[in-house]
Amino acid sequence: MSGGFNLQQTEDPVLKGILDGARAFSGPEIVQFDITNRCNNNCLCCWNNSPLLGELSEEKKKERKYELPFDLVQRTISELKDLGTEKIFLAGGGEPFIHPQIMEILRCAKENKMKIFINTNFTLIDKERAKEIVGLKIDLIHVSLLAGTPEIYTLVHPNKTEATFNKIKKILKYLTRLRQQKRQGGPIPLPHLDLYYVIFNTNYRDIKKMADLAMEVRANSLEFTPMDVIPGKTDILLLNDSQRKEVLELVKIQHRRIEEFNKRKGGLVTFIEQYDSFINRLSSEGAAKGEYEANTVPSRPCYVGWAFARILANGNVTPCLKAHRVSIGNLYERPFREIWNSPEQQLFRKKSFKLDRTDPYFNLIGNNPNTQFGCLNSCDNIQINIDMHKKYADILRKYGRIR
Repeated sequence: MSGGFNLQQTEDPVLKGILDGARAFSGPEIVQFDITNRCNNNCLCCWNNSPLLGELSEEKKKERKYELPFDLVQRTISELKDLGTEKIFLAGGGEPFIHPQIMEILRCAKENKMKIFINTNFTLIDKERAKEIVGLKIDLIHVSLLAGTPEIYTLVHPNKTEATFNKIKKILKYLTRLRQQKRQGGPIPLPHLDLYYVIFNTNYRDIKKMADLAMEVRANSLEFTPMDVIPGKTDILLLNDSQRKEVLELVKIQHRRIEEFNKRKGGLVTFIEQYDSFINRLSSEGAAKGEYEANTVPSRPCYVGWAFARILANGNVTPCLKAHRVSIGNLYERPFREIWNSPEQQLFRKKSFKLDRTDPYFNLIGNNPNTQFGCLNSCDNIQINIDMHKKYADILRKYGRIR
């Protein structure tokens, strides 16, 4: 792939690997840890715990519940630091704060100078944990609410009550007060607070209330994403054509409204994260059947294999967020350093860069077992890929390979 490039022409180790075509010369920029696959919510839109999964849901309930032991996480974080990784993301198929040693894991990551992003349903955060989160300077928290009001919250979380929503709102405000106390005229304090919303036909009319909530609790951002469906199960939640048009208009209105809010209020600025990406995905020609990436994924190679890895709760390492059915190795068998440049990972890099839509390899990407090219359904690494594509195009342009 280097096409005659002298690999020393770039000082960026990730780009150096891309130009090589298979190897990596540093660790991934970001690694997601699924430290547990246990969850205390049953969100309607979830591909793991939705009650709409029926028999699939019952089978998943019988599956072994995994958690990465602290010593394995600790060892891997230390190894990642040596490889040059600077960011870790705690998310995945379970709720990170269920892990009995979550706070020890956070402290370990910070001791290793890692930036920490967390995706949480926020149900297990109390005032004491909020204080610890601010004290540790956790970098970013995605709070997955799926609703802007208590009524919709209980509708999309059948095992929760309105009291849960009200408690979350109360702790979010408390967290913001702690952050403001830390500010004292300086830069906006950590953590960056992002309210994260998967949009589907049960909650889309709550979009204005979602924006209201973000501004009320003074979140830094809110983020919308279309739901990732399981065909024959959760696809009944897909937005129809008229609903998609309504959502696009609703989000555009809130985008303008939030801009006006910031002009009036200042302070902790609220904005819609990855606004353009959401608009593009929901406008995709395949959106009616849950294929949101027709306008994004095929337009560029995939670079994720050099920049990202995901570690599942059973120790399997996967090459992208949606490749949970593709294992490139297991941490109980090999250290991450060996897995990261293993033949399995190098194969993924070659195939994903070429991105042949007819290659059966890509049938394993995503949650649809019947798909021909799973990357079209939903790509959660899309922003990483967009950023890497710009860097790659810039270096090709610099050395005269493209105009």
